[in-house]
Amino acid sequence: MAAAPPPVARNDWPGNYRASNAWWSVLVLSVFQVVSMIDRQTISVLIPEMRADLALNDFQIGLVQGLAFALFYGVMGLVIGAMVDRYSRQRIMFAGVVLWSLAATGTGLARNYAELFIGRLFVGFGEAAIAPAGQSLLSSIFPRHRLTTPMACFTVSGVLGISLSYALGGNLLDRFTASPLSGPLAGLAAWRQVLVVTGLPGLAVALLAFSIREPRRRSAPPPSAEAATWGGFFRYIGDNARLMLGLVLGSSIMALAIQGTMIWTPTYARRTLGVSAAEIGTMMSVAVAVGGIVGGLSLGLFIDRRFARGARDIALRLSALFAFTVPPVVALAFLLSDFRLLFAAVTLMMMTMGACFGPTMAAVQMVVPPEMRGRFAALVVLCSNLFGFALGPMLIGFLTEYVFGDPAMIRYAIVVCLLVAGPVSGWLTRGARQDFIRRLEA
Repeated sequence: MAAAPPPVARNDWPGNYRASNAWWSVLVLSVFQVVSMIDRQTISVLIPEMRADLALNDFQIGLVQGLAFALFYGVMGLVIGAMVDRYSRQRIMFAGVVLWSLAATGTGLARNYAELFIGRLFVGFGEAAIAPAGQSLLSSIFPRHRLTTPMACFTVSGVLGISLSYALGGNLLDRFTASPLSGPLAGLAAWRQVLVVTGLPGLAVALLAFSIREPRRRSAPPPSAEAATWGGFFRYIGDNARLMLGLVLGSSIMALAIQGTMIWTPTYARRTLGVSAAEIGTMMSVAVAVGGIVGGLSLGLFIDRRFARGARDIALRLSALFAFTVPPVVALAFLLSDFRLLFAAVTLMMMTMGACFGPTMAAVQMVVPPEMRGRFAALVVLCSNLFGFALGPMLIGFLTEYVFGDPAMIRYAIVVCLLVAGPVSGWLTRGARQDFIRRLEA
């Protein structure tokens, strides 16, 4: 009979922290996530107007939605991740929020495709600061047996931001189309006014970074010079290749399925189902909020409870299960072209697959050396965004334009993406379970 897993150590808070300080940090980080997702995702509701105004095709839109954002978000995330391991996380987050807010506002003023692309690059650059700094901060504050729940809150706040982005984008677009703003924004197209109005408030929100107390960094044993180098970072990945493939690449391919679907769903609904921007914006907002928030918080609490009782690989088991079973259900909703089924499918996807990102981030932070937490957080961000925000939208746009050759066939491109990416993600994640347990116990 197998021996029961050892009890989870009940570590104390960092010396300069109390529970109230810890949860205030979670709240501020959550606000940053909400604002970042609004500035990142609002553009997805505006695609038809942007496409017509700047004479773009679906593939170009896919590049702006995905590659332009994810390129700097991912690559600069690694650089910022290394800074997070050494410098003030407060200042890094403040600078990031200011940069992406200015860039998101500037995107609404773009006169051509090149300026639009560059604006999205810098939105990605600024937002690259939040995930590494936030994950590193939470891992320094919360003991291991409590970590999944705050990490899930951090992720769920992003879901709330996505929900608000759809609601704001759709409803503001209809409002400004019917009654354009006056003053400095007079004369701008309605979609441009939406991007400016949603981008500017981040400049004030950035000041909240200075309300977070910087905790002491956990490190046991004391960090070695080798562990802090990039060579040590890549050697750790090589020594734990199957674990890293399962945790990082598995979740990234899941992100491809989710983000590709989410970004193109408003366009599919407007083209194929004939609904208005406000209708699909409201539907996506409710589906993302209900599915993502309920699923994310419930899953985080459930995993923390099961982890404390000895089910150390529960997050990976659930992630693999969802990756195998949910994509076919969502694909069927697109094939049936029913607005109510689409709402149910998006809600289900967010409640299951979408809720797995917080637990995955927590799992990575549990098994990597403390001296590398910022870089590993950035690596997760790099891969999930290259796959989710770059490859996912670009792949669906490519299939629509150059394989199916008809914008009306967009639903089939989404279905192909779901049915291929889901099983691959599940297979990789399931294969990492035993390595995760061994590394955790070590």
